[in-house]
Amino acid sequence: MKKIVVAILAISLVGLGVVQYRFLAIGLKVAKARFDQQARQALHLVSLELTGENQMSRLLASAVTADPGGLNVGLDTLMEASENFFRDYLKDRLLSQGVGVDFAFAITDDPETRVFLRSGNYHEMKATSLYRVPLEGYIPERCGCRLELNLKAANLLSYLLPQLNYVTIPFLLFFILIGACFIWLVRFLEEQRKLDGVKNDFINNLTHELKTPAFTIGLTVNRLEELLNSEPARKYLDVIRQENESLKLHINKVLELASLGKSTNILEKERKDVHEVIQPAVDYFRVHADQQGGSFSYAPEATQSIGVIDPVHFVNAFQNLLENALKYSPDEKSVEVKTFNRKNHFCLSVSDKGIGVSAEDKKKIFDKFYRVSQGDLHETKGFGLGLNYVRQVARLHGGKVEVESEKGKGSTFTLCIPVAD
Repeated sequence: MKKIVVAILAISLVGLGVVQYRFLAIGLKVAKARFDQQARQALHLVSLELTGENQMSRLLASAVTADPGGLNVGLDTLMEASENFFRDYLKDRLLSQGVGVDFAFAITDDPETRVFLRSGNYHEMKATSLYRVPLEGYIPERCGCRLELNLKAANLLSYLLPQLNYVTIPFLLFFILIGACFIWLVRFLEEQRKLDGVKNDFINNLTHELKTPAFTIGLTVNRLEELLNSEPARKYLDVIRQENESLKLHINKVLELASLGKSTNILEKERKDVHEVIQPAVDYFRVHADQQGGSFSYAPEATQSIGVIDPVHFVNAFQNLLENALKYSPDEKSVEVKTFNRKNHFCLSVSDKGIGVSAEDKKKIFDKFYRVSQGDLHETKGFGLGLNYVRQVARLHGGKVEVESEKGKGSTFTLCIPVAD
């Protein structure tokens, strides 16, 4: 489940980046279209202003015809002055339209075979955009040729990107934040995985250490029972035996839960008749319930009872449900077990007439270590592991466990697994 969550978050993060990249590309296209419109408007304004005779048009006409006219300057000085003045003039007209990009210009003939006037960086500049506008009126009339003004815009990407800061900066901030949270989550889950491994190793080591003295106590009790013949001594030995069996039961529960938490490979599944697998547990519990003054009924009504199961874990889960049914029935110890088929599933239900479970507790009853309490006290001893173990067994068999209960009116737990094909 953790790997699935991490995979979904990783895909979402990549998807977010792709979507934002597409938005940025669209934004650049829009900004480029707006820039093109502003640049063309500026050049159109320049073309209109140079149509008539004025100081700038006379200066350019002199540069184009290489004729200083009434200006008492050399040709080189004329060309340099024309370049500088016209550059400033173009810059001012571009800024008036909101265009502040670096540029280079050239005045050429219409086929662009001859350059009359250009900025020093015109040929060297690798332009991302080139704009042309024809020059009419005074200047072409002076030279008797067709002229056009060429404008190159450089580093257009670096010019347009800052205009999208309102999109890119928040995206980068949130993307970095989400990425940092994702990395933290991956590390956190890895730490949790390591801690789970340490916890399970601790549980396994502890429970195995406890099993040795429990086994020794059992052997010692059996030996003492052979040596002691008095009735009081036998009663004490029975108490020791019962408590020792209870201790071994708790140890086995913890071991089973820890083993299931490691891997699904712990299950050793076989094709079995579930009725035959659970029959010994049914026979034992019938006697056990009778000893506690309770009643027990068993109705194997399922017609399809062949499943691919792990007999040990499945029976242990069934026994957990039986023990809970008896344990949480302090007054009327009546337990009913029934098997039936639901669609393509084999279902096993265990019903009691005990204390029941509230609607709020039903949401958490299968959580590990969760126990239903009466006020601030837990009237029935336990560790809150049994039902969590049952749920894990059901899931590892491809099934599920459900509960129907009402406070004070008993409970019915139903364990369902797929039947074999």
